[in-house]
Amino acid sequence: MNLKDMKIGTQLRIGFGTIFLLVAFLGVVAWFQADILWQNTRGMYEHPLTVRRALGELKSDVLNIRLEFRNLVLTDKNQVKQSSLQNIEVYAANATRQFEIMRKSYLGPKEDVESAQNYFVKWKTAIDENIGLIKAGKRGDSAISINENGNISIQREQMFAQLNKVSDFALNKGEQFYKDAKQKNQELRVRLSILLGTILLIMVSVGYFLMKGIKEPLKELALLAEQYRSGNLDVRSSYVSVNEFGMLSRSFNALAESVQAEFSGRENSATMANIMLQEDELHPFCHELLKALLQHTGSQVGAIYLINDLKTAYEHFESIGLAADKRTSFSATGCEGEFGAALVTLQIQHIKDIPEDSRFSFSAINGDFKPREIITIPILSDQGVVAIVSLSGIRAYSDAALRLVDDVWPIMTARLNGVLVLQQIRDFSSRLERQNSELDAQKREIMAQKDEMVEQNVELEMQKNQLDEANRLKSAFLSNMSHELRTPLNSVIALAGVLNRRLANSIPEEDYSYLEVIERNGRNLLELINDILDLSRIEAGRDEINLSRFSARSLSGEVVSMIEPQSQQKEIDLLNSVSENLPL
Repeated sequence: MNLKDMKIGTQLRIGFGTIFLLVAFLGVVAWFQADILWQNTRGMYEHPLTVRRALGELKSDVLNIRLEFRNLVLTDKNQVKQSSLQNIEVYAANATRQFEIMRKSYLGPKEDVESAQNYFVKWKTAIDENIGLIKAGKRGDSAISINENGNISIQREQMFAQLNKVSDFALNKGEQFYKDAKQKNQELRVRLSILLGTILLIMVSVGYFLMKGIKEPLKELALLAEQYRSGNLDVRSSYVSVNEFGMLSRSFNALAESVQAEFSGRENSATMANIMLQEDELHPFCHELLKALLQHTGSQVGAIYLINDLKTAYEHFESIGLAADKRTSFSATGCEGEFGAALVTLQIQHIKDIPEDSRFSFSAINGDFKPREIITIPILSDQGVVAIVSLSGIRAYSDAALRLVDDVWPIMTARLNGVLVLQQIRDFSSRLERQNSELDAQKREIMAQKDEMVEQNVELEMQKNQLDEANRLKSAFLSNMSHELRTPLNSVIALAGVLNRRLANSIPEEDYSYLEVIERNGRNLLELINDILDLSRIEAGRDEINLSRFSARSLSGEVVSMIEPQSQQKEIDLLNSVSENLPL
């Protein structure tokens, strides 16, 4: 069998089998020599090295306890205090374990370890006492103890001095072990050099034949990988074999195909994302989106449907390649046709079995063609499915096209929602501007009406002032005229009374009755004048109301007597028909 076609595992088993036999022989020889070194090495590990390592951890625990204690002194946060207290106890427990390790492994006087542990106990006791001071609120006293001259610092230095003594002894003991091991190692080297030279010569011969069958395909695959890493995605391996390298070559070619398809898909996704970021207007955005989808998925028809304001139907908004008679709306609640599954599942739907009543058809010179497959993409938002993007093609969609749709779906959803919101904001802004213009016009009209009202108020105020002045003049006039009329009227009444008394039984009865009429009418006239004065007092708010009882018959008789002379002059009969039986 040719070495190239031999399985790599077989080649390696033959080569490593030979090497194993040689190494086994070498191992048997080295076993006895190594046991001698092991005894020396174990003594070094179990005694000086273990002690030095325990010392290192012990010092680290002491420093950590010191750091946590300082944090406890300086902090005011209860959470930090609790954490520091817990850490101090953990470090102290670990330090105690390290003393136990040193006590078992230390080859020097046991009193050295005991003395160091006693100093540690005293130092830890001082730490605990200061923790008690901190809990009691005496932080200042505790802070003094951690200074260089404080009791904690002094005890810590004493403990470190004793630990250094233990460390120096362990170091010297380790050097002694090292010298013994070095001498025995030199003896072993001489014995093994001859044996190793022989074994290496045989191993080189075996390795040469193994590398010859492995290096060439590895070199070719490494060169291809470097070219692929440099960006040449078209490189493929030409190595052909039935062994593992042949399988690796075929796997590399398959991986290269997959990565190239994935890279191409990502480039297409980035291109579409860049296209969607270039437009903010709804119609141009939808048109460019459909154009990019058709280009990168191999579709022939694409359409976008937007839900109406009443949330009852999805109406055609933009399309490419869709026949004019197919640009109809569809129900948002009936889940009809090829859009039903997308509305129910809220997922992208890839439809292969196209229904006969599909609304999509591809118009060509030779007639209309039904699509072979349809991709329905729901655009989701907080209000549900706000839009539907539908793609259809006369060929089956490739896996790359389907991956591209899945990749750009989140970006498409976010971007289309953003453009829809931006369009709503623009529409609202436009309506708001119109309303503001109308409000400004109404404001100007109201301001004009306000100015007119102010002018009218000024005129009314002037008219009020004029009326007040006229009323004042009227009241003054009535008051003056009443005084002017009462003076001669009183004289008339007085003279009528004098004549009435002097001419009693001296003149005819009919003439004498005239004197009574004159006196009575004069008194009535005086009452009218007094009533005029009462009107002035009423307007001034100073009048008093006097209640009195009278006979309606008597009042009507006075009226008849007062105007009877004028009626006789005009030959009019004046009769008093008021009954005397009326109540007062």
